[in-house]
Amino acid sequence: MKKNLVKLIAITLAAVMLLSIAGVVAERYIVSNTLRLPAVKSRPVETPVVVEEPVAEEPVVEEPAELLPQVVSPLDGTTVTVFSMNELLYDETMGDWRTHEGLDIQAADGDAVKTAAGGTIQSVTKDELMGTTVTIAHSGGYVTYYSSLRSDPPISEGQQVYAGDIIGYVGTAAAESDMGPHLHFAVSKDGTLIDPQEYVEK
Repeated sequence: MKKNLVKLIAITLAAVMLLSIAGVVAERYIVSNTLRLPAVKSRPVETPVVVEEPVAEEPVVEEPAELLPQVVSPLDGTTVTVFSMNELLYDETMGDWRTHEGLDIQAADGDAVKTAAGGTIQSVTKDELMGTTVTIAHSGGYVTYYSSLRSDPPISEGQQVYAGDIIGYVGTAAAESDMGPHLHFAVSKDGTLIDPQEYVEK
C-alpha cells in the first residue's frame, strides 16, 4: 500500500515538473515567434507654403510739363525795321538816329492785326505820334504793344482775348509816316523791352 502511494506521489511530481517545463518552453516559443511589426514612421507635418501674390504697383501719373503759352505772329507782312536797343537806326520820318523798341511790319492798309498770345486788354490809347495803340497783359510778366492801328479797334479795356483774336487793323502813325501802313509791334518782360521776334519764335 505504501509503495503504491509513493509511486503515485512520484508520478504526480513528475507530471507537475513536466507541465512546468512545458509551460516555460511554450512561453519562450510564443515570445520568440511573436510577429514583430515594423515601426511605423510618422509623416512629418507639412507646413503649408503661403505664396504671396505680387502687389500691383499703381502707375505713377506724371504731371504734365507746364505748357508754354501759344504765341502767333500778329500780322502777315514784311518786317522793315527790326528791334534795336544797342545800335542806333536811322529814322527817315524824324530824320535822326535812334533806338527802335519793336518791329515794324509792313502790310496793306486795313489788314487784320491779331493778338500774339492770350491775355487781357490793358489799355486802348490814341497817340499823336504812334496812332492807336492796344496794350495786352499776358501770363509770365509779358506785355505786348500794337501801335499804328486804325482808330476804334474792335476790343475794349479789360476784355479777355486769345492768341489769334483780331484786336485791330493796320493804319499809319505820324512818327513813321514815311513807312506807309504798318504795325509797330513791341514786347516787354517784367517791364523790360525785349526783341519781339524772339518772343514770337520761342
